[in-house]
Amino acid sequence: MKFTQHLLVFLIFIFSTNLNSQTTMSGLDKGLAIGNILVQGYVALKGNGVKPVDPNAKTVDSFCFKNKMEEKIIIKFNGKIEDEEVKKEFVVQKGEKECAYNLPKGIYTYEVLLSSKDTFQKGEYKVSEETLMTIDN
Repeated sequence: MKFTQHLLVFLIFIFSTNLNSQTTMSGLDKGLAIGNILVQGYVALKGNGVKPVDPNAKTVDSFCFKNKMEEKIIIKFNGKIEDEEVKKEFVVQKGEKECAYNLPKGIYTYEVLLSSKDTFQKGEYKVSEETLMTIDN
């Protein structure tokens, strides 16, 4: 176990011992207090879950499309980044999401096609950070 995990276990032991010595707290209050300590300890060990963004990075970790339409969609995603053509095509089932990983930062054009091959939406998007683009009616 890591030092921080040992410390957390020790603190939980101390707090639970302290709670057991207080006769004015009901069992429910003690349980809630111990649960709160456990949650706060877990959050402290894991951090806030937000990964710092490197402004100098040339790529984003992920760029995702989520389909909230009533049918599957096809997304054509194209960009020209530093004289390199980047082309992606996604087939996203109803209620699902698809992602591109380590995508170069830049300006991309996208086209959302319905299963009938009709264009539902098209446009440009500047990819500069991790993104989840939701396609909805």
